[in-house]
Amino acid sequence: MTIINLMQAYELDKLSKLGLTDEEIVSTLQSGDVSAWQEKVPQFEFHETKTLLQEGEHSFLGALHGNYRVKYVTLPGIQRLLQLRFQLEEGEDYQLLETGIQYLSCNEEIVVKLQNMLSTNWHLTKQVDGTYSIFVKQL
Repeated sequence: MTIINLMQAYELDKLSKLGLTDEEIVSTLQSGDVSAWQEKVPQFEFHETKTLLQEGEHSFLGALHGNYRVKYVTLPGIQRLLQLRFQLEEGEDYQLLETGIQYLSCNEEIVVKLQNMLSTNWHLTKQVDGTYSIFVKQL
């Protein structure tokens, strides 16, 4: 499992949805010309993704395919990752609280990915009603 920062997670999740092969992604990052990607996703410059590739192609490809943990993620970061990676929306798929998320409705595959992805300061719990909650671990 590759440990990445929150911006790298955002960029990887956007990149993984562009329909490119691993080879195309690696080649483009190595060339440094990501202008074609920026036309499709203008809010990202993919600097963090380039940095991640420089740390090693094997770990980069693992992270690209979702095998990563975010070093430190905030509640807004979790909310954004839920939307970017899983297309889960506040009000439809979960309720946002001041200190966490409750009534998260999703399948087991997403739960496993979320548990792997969340930084260690967060706790994902299955509730009696079958939904999930995500709150900061109590010390």
